[in-house]
Amino acid sequence: MKIEPVGHNVNVEQQGLVQKQVKDGVLEGMRKRVEREIQQTQQEAQESRSVKSEELQKLLEELKRKFDMLSKYLKIDIDTELEIPVAKIIEKDTNRVIRQIPPDYLLDLMKKIDQMLGILLQKEV
Repeated sequence: MKIEPVGHNVNVEQQGLVQKQVKDGVLEGMRKRVEREIQQTQQEAQESRSVKSEELQKLLEELKRKFDMLSKYLKIDIDTELEIPVAKIIEKDTNRVIRQIPPDYLLDLMKKIDQMLGILLQKEV
């Protein structure tokens, strides 16, 4: 008695064609699923941005109101060399800086580090 493997009568070309169709179908399904997930993620990101800007506006108004009670105000500038935000709390009456984040000494240190990196990494063409 001779036992033959299942599918032995199917030729190799037919097997390859079936495998290709299965693979193409699976890949197409995966592609569609990924596209749907990308679209969904983009929509969620747009919705969260609008919510965040509204929340940010409310927080800024609340901060302003609290600083007004203390006769102080918050000033946020962008450092031109480092291109980072610098926040200052200033007294209204005397225009004296009470607190600065990051402090001046850290800004100077970061500028010096940038200069040193520029010297170390400078290349001639």
